[in-house]
Amino acid sequence: MSRAERRQYQRMLKGQDPYAPPPPRGGGGRRPSRRAGSRTPHDWSFNRGFWLKSLGLAAVVGVTALSVSWSAGAEVALTAGGLAAAVAIALLVGLRLVIQRRTAG
Repeated sequence: MSRAERRQYQRMLKGQDPYAPPPPRGGGGRRPSRRAGSRTPHDWSFNRGFWLKSLGLAAVVGVTALSVSWSAGAEVALTAGGLAAAVAIALLVGLRLVIQRRTAG
């Protein structure tokens, strides 16, 4: 850097705070605002994603119940795991039906 370039650079930085954070990069430095009306309503139908997530959650609940009750015997543990999974599915379907009825009106 030549002497003239260094002087020009020092004049350019003359009024700036040396400890200030660097300016944000990109266009404008701030995000564009989100429009409130642009969101689409949520689909509360019984689609494939709902069933896959529900079966996954029911499997986790069933395995947890099976492992907790394993000390009582294999038959009791399998029954507890199956019942816990069935109750989890029933609760999810019931909750989805309640939400569907509330959002339909």
